[in-house]
Amino acid sequence: MKWDSLYIEGLGSYLPEEREFAAEMVAAGRYSQVEHQKTGQVSAAIARPERGETAPEMAADAGRTALADAGTDPADIDVLAHAVVLHNGLEAWNCGAYLQSELDIEECIPIEIRTACAGAVVGMELVGRWCAGSGKGMVTASDAWQLPLFDRWASDSGLVYGDGAGALVLGHDGGPFQVLSTSLVSDPLLERMHRGNDSMAVPYYGSSTPIDLCRRVDAFTETRSIEEFWTRNTAALSRCAETALADAGTAHSDIAHWLVPHFGRVLLRKQCFAPLKIDAGQTLAERGWEIGHTGAADPVVGLDLLRHSGALTPGDRLLLTGIGAGFTWGCAVVEYTGTHAHTTEKNETKGGVR
Repeated sequence: MKWDSLYIEGLGSYLPEEREFAAEMVAAGRYSQVEHQKTGQVSAAIARPERGETAPEMAADAGRTALADAGTDPADIDVLAHAVVLHNGLEAWNCGAYLQSELDIEECIPIEIRTACAGAVVGMELVGRWCAGSGKGMVTASDAWQLPLFDRWASDSGLVYGDGAGALVLGHDGGPFQVLSTSLVSDPLLERMHRGNDSMAVPYYGSSTPIDLCRRVDAFTETRSIEEFWTRNTAALSRCAETALADAGTAHSDIAHWLVPHFGRVLLRKQCFAPLKIDAGQTLAERGWEIGHTGAADPVVGLDLLRHSGALTPGDRLLLTGIGAGFTWGCAVVEYTGTHAHTTEKNETKGGVR
């Protein structure tokens, strides 16, 4: 979808300071040496709930930073879309409403997005459609990949998971990034890859933990091949990116930076670099191998890191990518305007980086 006057007016991220290191996890028997070689992972960001670093609290922190960055009155937010992959704090509860309260947004519609790691890009398009040329919205994303529910070092293959959050304020009054286009593609034939043969009966948490996504992939291959997955992924991500580029009137060579999920080396090459026809040097892959895959927050965290790195020049165009279980692929083309945000320096609070 082409956007004529949609801007990221402000953004923020939260990454815990604490790290677990891959080499130490291998030595402790928590991380396979084979997986370490495949991913090239160095470390992962670790949240501590006892320090107020739960997934909802990290999202609230990132949201506060984004609002301050945009200089936006919380009362001006019309819709809040919160993207989450794993556990959202409590069952039978609305995390979006919690964020609305924590951010002092008196009246808005709080929506939870469950398109997994594509959630931030889905949220951008949702807010853009909702606001329809006027008003403002917010997108937040956060996850904490913690035991006993999830083992960041062993629950999946090809990547390591890191804790963190990101937030965007979207509107029409200008800002550091103009959103030129968004594109979404889905393929439900691949849905079983992250479900496997696991029961959907309530309560889910009565089943064995930590979650074993590798076992679910094995069940997926009972009916569909991994080769079919790679073929469908390549076709879908290529189409998603090509649509976003075309709608933005942007050539592939015009993209200065590609923000891709924080996957391991082999998975990145197969799932992202090959379909997008790029290499690691055009991305923040090195930072991803230090942070880990935060989930839906990856493109927002990456955009915030890149903005504060000093590597951007006004007019630079970037392509943000999210890939969510289900499967859903999302791409967004944004242009750095060079506009100074209201808050340009990172603040250090509660042990995290905003």
